[in-house]
Amino acid sequence: MKPVIFNGHFGWLHPADGNKGVVLCNPFGHEAMWLHQALRELAQRLAARGVPVLRFDYRGTGDSIDGEGLVCPTDWAGEVLEAIDYLTRITGIERVSLAGFRLGATVAAWAARKREIESIAMLAPVRSTRLFWREMNILNQTWRQTAGVDEDHEHTPPGARDIMGHRVSAAALETIGDLDLCDEPQVPAQRILIAHSGQRDGSQELSGHYERNGACVESVAFENYTQVLQTAWLSELPESLLNRVADWLSERVEPCVRAPAVPVEASPVLVNASAMEYPLQIGDGSVFGVLCEPAMLCAAPEHTPVLLIANTAATHHVGDGRFGVELGRELAKRGFASLRIDAEGVGDSCCPARAGGPGQTVLDAMGVDLSRAADWLIGRGYRDVVVFGICAGAYVALQATRRHHAVRGLIMVNPVAFVLPDGCTMQGAARRMPGSPRVYLRSMVRAEKWLEVIRGHARLGPVLRIMWRHTIAHMREMVASLSGEALCPATESRAVRNLFQRLDADGVHVRLLYSPRDHSLGELHMHFGGNGRRLIKFPLAHALIVRNMDHEVLSRMARDDVMAVCEELLHRALVAAVTDGRISPVSKAAGAAVTSRPVHASTGAGKDRGASRASAVPASSSRAKNSA
Repeated sequence: MKPVIFNGHFGWLHPADGNKGVVLCNPFGHEAMWLHQALRELAQRLAARGVPVLRFDYRGTGDSIDGEGLVCPTDWAGEVLEAIDYLTRITGIERVSLAGFRLGATVAAWAARKREIESIAMLAPVRSTRLFWREMNILNQTWRQTAGVDEDHEHTPPGARDIMGHRVSAAALETIGDLDLCDEPQVPAQRILIAHSGQRDGSQELSGHYERNGACVESVAFENYTQVLQTAWLSELPESLLNRVADWLSERVEPCVRAPAVPVEASPVLVNASAMEYPLQIGDGSVFGVLCEPAMLCAAPEHTPVLLIANTAATHHVGDGRFGVELGRELAKRGFASLRIDAEGVGDSCCPARAGGPGQTVLDAMGVDLSRAADWLIGRGYRDVVVFGICAGAYVALQATRRHHAVRGLIMVNPVAFVLPDGCTMQGAARRMPGSPRVYLRSMVRAEKWLEVIRGHARLGPVLRIMWRHTIAHMREMVASLSGEALCPATESRAVRNLFQRLDADGVHVRLLYSPRDHSLGELHMHFGGNGRRLIKFPLAHALIVRNMDHEVLSRMARDDVMAVCEELLHRALVAAVTDGRISPVSKAAGAAVTSRPVHASTGAGKDRGASRASAVPASSSRAKNSA
């Protein structure tokens, strides 16, 4: 597969020699994240059957340009037509079909009204947009309540609506907010395949509607729908469905005899208002990345540090709620480059996912891939690297920091763990996650929680096991301390603190960012005491509780705080390079000239063990509090 860029869209061409092509239409928001692997697999299976395929991101989504700043679903059908034209030009195909999951299937049907389409595969289609947006609103409200995100403090601008981290045009939602495919007399194609999810989504009625209007409709079962539509590291591939759809779409494909009108660009570049983005393969090609550099470079790469962004578990490099893309481009406005990657077996890396799905990816192996990406950055000319990760990605970032000498800063957001057994996978880490006794104790004093236990909606067993684990860990620590480590010398907490002592000695600034209700706080309390009080022994490490932040950082307000921490560590690395004499003061001025925020008073040299212990979040960002 080859990365392509057209009309501000980022996409992937899966080349083949057939005269019939397929354009895949992405679903909406978080469902696009969850179904990314399924769409890629469908494209690969079609290409193996001789059908060239184009999958792409709509403007304002994925790696495509930001557009007008808001996601606008009313434009998506027109963008599908642009994709059809582009696929036709670069392959010479004579016929085209469309396919999509969920809202992507609906968008495909809208686009097919404006262009002659040979066939369309609609997989668990959204028949009624009114019901779909109602479902999205309920899901968004549930997420806010569970994560403790205060909607009143999010400051959504007029004309916009925030849905699971995506900022959507309110006008667009109003325009398509009450559409029903069964109200349209025109069929999208004469040949239609519909995969039924088994949910009450109206897809059976849609099949009947298309048949009554003269289309040849084939219905199939979407057997493991609920297992597929889950967060990326838990999502299963619908193997039988993908093979059935690929067989159906590749029927009557013949060798293409028409030459392409234009060649595929070998090294595409996506130009944004503030950044230039370069898709690239790293090392032996097993790692994919997008390098985001400021559009107006005021200094050579060796004069500025760079942010390296790890996958959040199995979510591909775009990030939950598109945070990876937004973080990189926002830093580019301030003069800093970034590299967001897909480790081997994840996202758009050239290697397929491991047997059992992306959740079986070994986290230590992802750390090695992240370290390779740091090597690539050094080869490009960057000298100092700051590594960033969320949840399992935070653990992966820690492993890369241990391995690589060029890492000067580490940002861990809601880290799943600090130490894990060798060979531990994403799913293994999730099963091991201890939870926070403080969170559970607060819940236990609430009467409604006990009612849930009585009704069978909640279980005490996992909570008691977590409390027991923490009690044992504290007892081991106490015995080790009283015996001078003659007894219980090799505790997990001791290993974690030794690791942080090494990072501190190497001059690596560490920021641990936590959501107020996150279960990962249990790890902090277990290894560093309540509120991370033992971190005071490590002058370069700070723990921060970021108010209104959720686990995946979908909250817009929390994103501002996290971005501020990233910028602060990048500034620290820049100042450290000047202090250590690795770059000249002239270079420092060049780096500072492209940033909108001056280095604040707490910024110090990377190896200054007497650095200020002021909060890592600048004074202008008052929502985070220092808990170290």
